[in-house]
Formats: sequence, structure tokens, C-alpha cells
Amino acid sequence: MTGHGRGESKTKVWTAVVECHSVNRKTAEVVLHADRSASRLEPAVRERVLERVARGRVQVNLSLSNSGGAGQSFFDEVRALEFVNQARRLQKKLGLEGGVTLADVIAAPGVVRTADADSDGAHSVVMAALDEALDGLVATRAREGEALRKVLSKGADRLASILKKTTPLAGKVTIAYREALGKRIERAGLSLPINDTRLATEVAIFAERCDITEELERAASHVAQFREKLAAKGPVGRTLEFITQELGREFNTLGSKSAHTTISRFVIEAKSELDRIREQLANIE
Repeated sequence: MTGHGRGESKTKVWTAVVECHSVNRKTAEVVLHADRSASRLEPAVRERVLERVARGRVQVNLSLSNSGGAGQSFFDEVRALEFVNQARRLQKKLGLEGGVTLADVIAAPGVVRTADADSDGAHSVVMAALDEALDGLVATRAREGEALRKVLSKGADRLASILKKTTPLAGKVTIAYREALGKRIERAGLSLPINDTRLATEVAIFAERCDITEELERAASHVAQFREKLAAKGPVGRTLEFITQELGREFNTLGSKSAHTTISRFVIEAKSELDRIREQLANIE
């Protein structure tokens, strides 16, 4: 689900500004963009975000500043001199030409450093700003979720309506087949009594093969469960995806077993509705 939130927290020493943005993902993912001084807080930030978000890609932009100078970059002259001396000794030993430039010195590990942040003070101010940003993020996602809930609820209503119209037709499939079979026998010039054993056996085999009563009952049960989970609190996206998958199986079986044209049309309508539901489920937590 998409969402956005911003938070800011200040003390006499620290100022933290956090922005959170989320987009759709099937799993939970946290991407942190933070100042170097706040990099040590990344595990705590990730943990806090995952406590509030179960699905989606959340990008956290974190800015942390310190009025006392912590978090600012500076040159370590001792390390710079050590690097230059070691480089010149190695150059002389190997008999190489050229000189050490300022760019070489700056690029050397440990020469440009960042003042360490006071972890205790930084942690509290960052978490306060993060909580405020997550509150806003969760609120916007909740508003979007409520709108999607209404859309999905209408989809469930349409599936229930299709099942309601299909159920009465299930018992008519065998009757229609028997009548069609009798007409084909007549056109062939054959004379069989209505209670002929061979005719009854053929109809019985067809009836067993094309019986869709169980599929209709299971599909209706899945729709009821879908509605129940849709009204539940907390993350339900994965559960609803599973129920939708099971509904798809039932309607596929209905389509393959039924020899009734009207039922086949209803199955097509139901599968189209399921496709729309799947698209929306990709957006919810």
C-alpha cells in the first residue's frame, strides 16, 4: 500500500527529521537513506518500521544533525601523515616514479572521518521522529485500505450473486442432457423407451461426472470466509490472496465440469471478477 509520513524531533543537542514513503510489495522491505552519523542506528530503525508495517517497500529518509559537531566530517591529520610516509617508503623501495597527491590522501581509508554520534541521545531523538513519521504513514495507508476494503467487498458481493444464480441451474444440467440425448436418439431413428436401462446408465454417468454441487458449496464457503477476513483487524492481504486462489480453483472446476451454457457464462463472469480482486489485493497489507 502507498503512504507517506513525516516526523521531526529536537533536543538541545540533536535534531532528527524522518520521512517515510511506502509502495506496494508482497513482502515487507525497508530501505534506509541516512546521514553517515546515523548509520549505526539502521538496525533499530528497521526493527521499528517492521513492527508497524507487514507488507510493502518502505523508504526511510533520515537526517540527523548535532549542534556540538557530531556527525560532521573532518580530516585525521595523523592518519594522513602516516599514509603519505608509508606511500613514500614503498615508492622508494620499489623504485617507482611519481608523487602522492592530495586526492590520493583524501581517498585513503580513515583520513576523512565522521565524528561519532552519542548513541544514547541520537537513538531517542531518531526514534521519536520515526514514530511520528510512521504514525502519518500508517494513517494514510489506513485511509487507502478502507477504500480498497469497500471495493473488495463489492467484488465479494458480485461473486456471491453469481453463485446464487448458478446454484438453481446445477440440478437442471442432467435434465437438459437427458432431453438432448432423447432427441438425438429420435433423430437417429432409434426407438428406446424412456426407462431403458442403457439410457438411464448413460444419464447417471453424466450426472456424476457433471455434478457441481460440492464446488458450489465450497465456493460459497470461500466467499463467506473472504468477507469475514475482509472485516477483520490487522494484516489480511496474504490470507485474502489464498482464499482468492482457492476460489479460482473452484470456478475452474465448475467451468470444466458443467455442460450448461448459462453456467459457463457465469463462470467467465466470476473469473473476470477474481482477476479484478487479485489486482486490488496486491495493494493491501
